[in-house]
Amino acid sequence: MGRGLQEADGLHTFRGVVGAQIRAQVVTGNVSIDSTARALGTSVRTLQRMLHRDCGADFRELVNLIRMQRAKELLRGSGASITQISMEFGYSSPANFARAFRKAAGMAPHDFRSSVA
Repeated sequence: MGRGLQEADGLHTFRGVVGAQIRAQVVTGNVSIDSTARALGTSVRTLQRMLHRDCGADFRELVNLIRMQRAKELLRGSGASITQISMEFGYSSPANFARAFRKAAGMAPHDFRSSVA
């Protein structure tokens, strides 16, 4: 994944605008490349090309990164259980969520929560 995906960009960059759009969709629980492209006034294919060119990643990678950032926020700042958080993000089981989180964050969700408490 490109370095640019790891950085928080403001709304003055393409990454920042796309990231803000995806983040809003993640919070509502309904993420799609079609609705992102529509909100940005472009086609899906153009959005894909621009993401690849400017971010070095595809839409799914960016969505997963933003989901994990949101999961970290919830683990850090809410009393929601790991099961509740995994369900919120549409994982079929807490184990699948934990595996994805561990891959993205380098530690299990409960270890992350303990480290920031």
